[in-house]
Amino acid sequence: MKAVLFDLFGTLVDNPTNAEVAQIHQEIAFALGIPAEEYARGWKATFQERARGSHGSIAQSIAAAAAISGNSFDETALPRAVEIRYEFTRGWLTPRPDAFSTLSQLKNRGLKIGLLSNCTDEVPEIWPSLTIASMFDEPLFSSKELLRKPMPEFYHRAFERLNVLAPECLFVADGDNGELAASKKIGMPVVMIRPSDLLNDYRQDPEEDWDGPRIERLSELLHLEILNIVS
Repeated sequence: MKAVLFDLFGTLVDNPTNAEVAQIHQEIAFALGIPAEEYARGWKATFQERARGSHGSIAQSIAAAAAISGNSFDETALPRAVEIRYEFTRGWLTPRPDAFSTLSQLKNRGLKIGLLSNCTDEVPEIWPSLTIASMFDEPLFSSKELLRKPMPEFYHRAFERLNVLAPECLFVADGDNGELAASKKIGMPVVMIRPSDLLNDYRQDPEEDWDGPRIERLSELLHLEILNIVS
């Protein structure tokens, strides 16, 4: 192995809970003056376009989700809706307790560290403020790259940036939107991270049928034979 490529949500940081996602939808919908359930439906329906940066900004992503319902909404409230989105995302982008120490030890072993995240535009803007950001050689965000998982082109762009081949790069993710199956298909070694004590966390399209290697904590990576760092 020459590199480790990480997913972000559900991997380096916890996924939001279903309740938290429902709350942000409710608060944004209230600000816009539309039903919360219709806004939530619109936000999910526009995921693929949003993750690929098709809307151009968080405000436009929120507007696109609101417009799905066919109801008119208060466009003057969009700045407040954007503030709500940022407030929630900052809270969600809290690295797991063992994230920094694990990344630091991986780098000390000479491994390159990459990030491959399906996200909206507020994530790359907040990213530099995170304690773990300095550990990454190449962070790739779908909304900036105009690609998203499970598109093979997204993975290959990461390989190019890291200057590695697929078999030389371990992929670590919680399993959402076909990311595990896609990375395995293009020849990457893959490990699923999924703590058994997680309850009701939000995933767009979870890969519940994954039967490959899995870990519960990031620190368990330090004991994988594939990384040649068996303690």
